[in-house]
Amino acid sequence: MVKQPEMEIDLNEVNHSELVRLCQWMGISANRGIPREVLVQMLEDFEDYEIPNPIDEARGIVSQFLDRYWDRIRMQAQKKVCPDCSLCRDMQVLECFNMNKKSLRGQ
Repeated sequence: MVKQPEMEIDLNEVNHSELVRLCQWMGISANRGIPREVLVQMLEDFEDYEIPNPIDEARGIVSQFLDRYWDRIRMQAQKKVCPDCSLCRDMQVLECFNMNKKSLRGQ
């Protein structure tokens, strides 16, 4: 649910980080990678724009592999490896995907 601010805010007077925080406060999914103009537009329209994450495809492939084979590989995997890829940062997912490309593609 979007919350309307109780005071007038001149969006031209706030910096990029403040725009992101204002969007998040209002329930709008936003991050610093979104251009300033888009953030302003999102705030003016009060809409939540869904920004696709290209890493999610790799995350899905790794997750399916781990779901299928976790019982076989859990004793061989490093202690920090967990079968829930949604808890991992994007860089960890990419590293895992690239290191195991042959096994992942062969499923």
